Amino acid sequence: MKNKIILMSVESIFFVVLLYFLIVNYSAKTTSGFTVSFDASGYVVVSTFAVILFSYLIGTFSGFVYSLVLGRRYKDQIEFYARKNEKLAVQNEIDTDDKEALQRKIASLEIALENALKNQN
Repeated sequence: MKNKIILMSVESIFFVVLLYFLIVNYSAKTTSGFTVSFDASGYVVVSTFAVILFSYLIGTFSGFVYSLVLGRRYKDQIEFYARKNEKLAVQNEIDTDDKEALQRKIASLEIALENALKNQN
C-alpha cells in the first residue's frame, strides 16, 4: 500500500512537470523543434510540444495495454488457483468425513470387542 502511494505521487509529479513544459513550450511559440526528414528533398519541423505530447500519449497507451495484458494473465492465474483451492477443500472435506467414519467404526468395534470379552468370561 505504501509503495502504491509513493508510485502515484511520483507519477503525479512527472505529469505536472510534463504539463508545465507543454504549456511553457506552447505559449512561448518557440522555433525550437525537431526536424523529421521523410526523403532527401524535404523535411518537416515538428514542434517540441507535439513531440512531448505524442511521447506522452504513446506511453499512456502502452501502459494501458500492458496493464490489460497483465490483468488478463493474473486473472487466469487467480481463477486457476481458486479452482485448485476448491478441489483441495473438497478433498479435505472428503478425507475428514472418511476419518470420522473410520473413528466411529473403530469405536463401535472397540465396544463390540469389550462386550465379547465380557460375555466370554
